[in-house]
Amino acid sequence: MQYCSDNVIAAMTGSNSIGSFTLSVQHSDHAKRTIQRPVDDPAALILEAWSQGLMTGSLLIMAAVTYANMRPGVLLHKLILLELILALAHGTFIFAPDPVYGWYLAASAIGLIISWSLHNVIAWMKNRPFMGRKLSLFYVGTIVLAQPYWATEIYANFAYFNNANHTVYEKIRPWEALFRDPWWIYTTCNLFWVVKTHYNFGILELVRECPRFGLMLVSMCLSVVFIPLDIISVTGALRSAMPLGINPFWKVCSHSVSTGSI
Repeated sequence: MQYCSDNVIAAMTGSNSIGSFTLSVQHSDHAKRTIQRPVDDPAALILEAWSQGLMTGSLLIMAAVTYANMRPGVLLHKLILLELILALAHGTFIFAPDPVYGWYLAASAIGLIISWSLHNVIAWMKNRPFMGRKLSLFYVGTIVLAQPYWATEIYANFAYFNNANHTVYEKIRPWEALFRDPWWIYTTCNLFWVVKTHYNFGILELVRECPRFGLMLVSMCLSVVFIPLDIISVTGALRSAMPLGINPFWKVCSHSVSTGSI
């Protein structure tokens, strides 16, 4: 009888242990999925602060350069300055404490999203002299068609970074580059094509004559390089190496894109 009692107690104890382990795993999984300001992870905090500092500093410098070179009555210059100013706030959310962190991040992202769409309109204005009417309409039309995605991402940002709903953000975020970057990639390729076919000198000759143009080309190419890194990061491929909710790649890409636009 004692043997049977011991078995029953062992079984009950084992059952409780399994239940406790299951609850522990569920709690651990929930904890890992909680998005918050990375105050307990110095490496994540430094990485996020560095990437935001890079983006904000470059935007401020480019805004100053744009303002210094503005000419009265030139709409393009005003739009470029507006594009840079709209993106500035999103480079400061690392300073917001919880629970303001998630709300400030998502709210400042609205300005960034508007800035990205405006950037594509600016790229269209620069490309328009080298595009036919049909291509020009297609270019602008696809920018308009991308806007429902951005409206959805605005909601997803608020839900994800305030831990209300992770699913929408995790499903749509890997597609962000598709709605953000095709116009910029086309602009980069078209610029090389225009220089090659419309002018009597090559890229290297133009860079020697105008170093600023060379800086713009390098920035444009770097932005294209960082696009796949951004996609890889948000799909979870770098989850073991990157803190949850921290992604510096799109900021470096955005910095390069903005540099190439002035």
